[in-house]
Amino acid sequence: MVRVDVRCMAAGASCPGCGAWSARVHGSYLRFPADVPSAGRSVVLQLRVRRFTCRSAECGRRTFVEQIPGLTRRTASGPSG
Repeated sequence: MVRVDVRCMAAGASCPGCGAWSARVHGSYLRFPADVPSAGRSVVLQLRVRRFTCRSAECGRRTFVEQIPGLTRRTASGPSG
């Protein structure tokens, strides 16, 4: 098995609720996108995503999770909100 540890290096992220930019990290956690075989070996992608605090007082969202285009997407359930 091959394990790949990944984290995003972007300075921040835009709130999906209001579009406000935030660089204030609220926390982080690990996600494990679907495993993909490579050269006959099992590959586990361990992705550390950050949860940001929305800075807009008008936004109903308090926190949101950064998304990596082509790799992650928001889900209706779970902590990836």
